[in-house]
Amino acid sequence: MTATAFSDPSPRAAEPALAVCAGRVMTLAGAVFAAANLFQYGVISGLLHLHPAALSLSWPIALAVFFGVLARLRAGGGANVRRVTVWSRMAIGAQILIALALLGVSLLRHDFSFMYWTSPVGLVIYGLAWMTAAVRGGRAWMVAPSLGAFVVAGVVASLLGTAPAYLAYAAGLIAFVLIPGLSLTLTRQA
Repeated sequence: MTATAFSDPSPRAAEPALAVCAGRVMTLAGAVFAAANLFQYGVISGLLHLHPAALSLSWPIALAVFFGVLARLRAGGGANVRRVTVWSRMAIGAQILIALALLGVSLLRHDFSFMYWTSPVGLVIYGLAWMTAAVRGGRAWMVAPSLGAFVVAGVVASLLGTAPAYLAYAAGLIAFVLIPGLSLTLTRQA
């Protein structure tokens, strides 16, 4: 009886705010893709004593985990959840298309070093997402992770082709995707 008296049965109370939904997806993306980059760093640097062929598994597994959890989040329902998952799929889809374009260039030029550019491009996409959210949502603090993602993209670009590039990318994802995403997830604002 007490729970009934203090609960708000309206649909609005059951549906998380847009910022919370976005934060959940950013936290998911930051965690999954940072872990994939830490794995890549571990294999390439020699910290993990695995055959380099193991590298071919990390991104398909990361994408499967990301899209699997994203589907579960979407199944939770609500217009805000659907809106955020559509934007997330578009952002990851853009990164996949860019990676495929870089693969095409690599095949044409017989030089697969072009594929290294997917990491800084990924951070630029996150930076653009934060800047867009700052402008559309009127939240000035979102400019900081945007600018941070752009700076780390430059750092990663300067390290292309080295093991520390994966470590820098993972650090950028943790600092400018996972942590701000977690902050949004914990907000109580609409």
